[in-house]
This record gives sequence, structure tokens and C-alpha cells, in this order.
Amino acid sequence: MRTLLFQGYMWGYILSKANKSFTINKLNKAGKNKEKLELMDKIILKCTNNLIKISGANLIITGTENIPLDEPVLYVGNHQGNMDIPILYSTAPQTMAFVAKKEMEKIPLLGYWMKERGCVFIDRDNARSSLKAINQAIESLKAGNSIAVFPEGTRSKGPEIGNFKSGSLRMAIKSGVKVVPVTFKDSYKLIGKKGKNTPAKVSVHYSDPIDSRDFKDTNKLATEVLTQIKKHL
Repeated sequence: MRTLLFQGYMWGYILSKANKSFTINKLNKAGKNKEKLELMDKIILKCTNNLIKISGANLIITGTENIPLDEPVLYVGNHQGNMDIPILYSTAPQTMAFVAKKEMEKIPLLGYWMKERGCVFIDRDNARSSLKAINQAIESLKAGNSIAVFPEGTRSKGPEIGNFKSGSLRMAIKSGVKVVPVTFKDSYKLIGKKGKNTPAKVSVHYSDPIDSRDFKDTNKLATEVLTQIKKHL
């Protein structure tokens, strides 16, 4: 029952906000990007907050005081399950766009909302397209927008951490923003491998920001980020 409620709420909410597309387009034409993002964040936060409640997640959040609020950052987290994104969006002290796989862009309405919110879509099978997307993210960070990325590229669906792709850390080094390592512990328990939703205690820790300007090598920066993430698993 909880699983049906979760899925029904998510897609029902997205459909109920379809009419907001006209307002978003109007704000785009007027060049009111700040107002557009504020509207979208308000709508998205309501959805993610309710999804967390429906999932039965008992969240333990630590380290938010470590995050600077007057500058954009690159959130870099391990990726255990589907709930990582709504949890991050709802618990971080500043909202952000996400680096997502290209397939997400094709999902009706959801893809539109993600694109308008500033999400960047990576085609892992096309190196040139991926580089273009990374450069797009760099420019967005330079413009003052925070972004989140999961370097594993896919959910581990368990406590282990998958192959941590260091290339995504290029966004931080090229833009000069700080990196905030984010550790998700036990979030995979909320949605099982068969899609069944089960309540669980989930810990999320925001580590001290890492100054990307101290690094010239993405592998070394990735190693430091991964070290901080593992400390809180």
C-alpha cells in the first residue's frame, strides 16, 4: 500500500503542476530567471518533503552547518537509492540542480521540469555530448548556481560504494567552487530492488567543504571527497 501511495503521489503531483509550465515559459520570456527558480523550488520542495514522509524515512541529518550559504557549491554524494535526490533537495540548506543521466530528460513533464530547473543531462555513451554537459554545468556554477552530482553514475542499491568516476569533479576545479561531500547511509532500504517501499532510518551527513582551488588533479580531489564520504558510512 505504501508503495502505491508513493508512486501515485509522485506522478499525481507532477501532473497536477503541469499548468505551471505556462507560468515558467512566461517568466523565461521576461528574463526573470530568479523568479522562475524560486517558483520551481517552492513547488519541488513541497513534493520532495511529502515523498520523504510517505516513504517512512526517519532522517538523521548532520553537518548542514558546514555549508556556506553565500556561494554556490558542488554537492558530491554516494548514491544508494532513488530517495537520495529528494532527501538531498529537502535537507540541504540551499537548493540545487542535478547532473542526471540523459534518459531522464525524455520522461514527460519530469524531464521538462528538470531542464528548466537547470539540471544537466549526461550521455554516458557519447564522450563529446558528456563534455558539453560538463561545460554547461561549469558555467552554471560560475553563474552562482549550486549543483549536485553522484559520481558513481548509478545507484549501488546497497551499503557499498560503486566505481567513483573522478571526471565529474572537473566541474569544481574549472569553476573554482567548494565541494561538499554528502554521505547517504541506509537510504537504499527505503525502496527495495523490486520497488517495494519500506520505512527505514536514514543518515545523511554534510562534510566540511573542500576547496577545489587546492587541487589541479580530479583524481586527487575525488580521492579526498570519497575519503570524507566513507568516514560517515
